[in-house]
Amino acid sequence: MRLTSVVILTALTGLAATSLGAQAATAPKRTVISFQPLNAIFSVYSAEIEHAVGTSATLGVGGSYWSSNDDFGDTKYSSGDLKLKFYPEGHALQGFSFGGQVGYTSISDNTTDSFGGSSKSTAHGATIGVALDYNWLLGASKATYVGLGVGAKKIFANSDDIGDATLAYPTARISIGYAF
Repeated sequence: MRLTSVVILTALTGLAATSLGAQAATAPKRTVISFQPLNAIFSVYSAEIEHAVGTSATLGVGGSYWSSNDDFGDTKYSSGDLKLKFYPEGHALQGFSFGGQVGYTSISDNTTDSFGGSSKSTAHGATIGVALDYNWLLGASKATYVGLGVGAKKIFANSDDIGDATLAYPTARISIGYAF
C-alpha cells in the first residue's frame, strides 16, 4: 500500500510539473534582450532590452558604440536611447512595429592632416530617432528572437565642434536575442 501511494504521488507530481512546464513554455513573452552581431563587422556594437508594457506597446533601452578609422583620423559615436514601439497587430514583441526614440550621444573626432598636424574635437547632445521594425519569436518555446529594422537618427550637437562627424544618419539592424 505504501509503495503504491509513493508511485501514484510521484506520477502525479511528474504530470503536474510537465503540465506547468508546458504552460510556461507557451506563456506570452514579455521581455527581449538582443544584440546586433552582423553590425559588429562594421565596428558598430549595439544591444538593447525591450519590455512589453501592454499588448501593443513596448519600452526599451539600447546602447551603441561605433568607431571609424581611416588614414586621416578616428571618429567615435557612443549613444544610449530610450525607445517606445507600437505593434498595431496587438502582439507586443512580434510582427510589425513603428516607434521613436530619444537619447544622448557623445562624439569624438581625431583628425590628422596631410602635413602631420592633428586636431581633436568632441561634442555631445540629445538625440531623436524613428524606426520601422519586424520581429519574430521562433522555436517551440518562442524564446529565440530575430528582429529586422530600419530608421533614422538626428543628433542635436553643434557640427562646428566635431569636424567630419555626421549629425543625421540612417540606421539598420539585424538583431538576435532571447525572449522571456
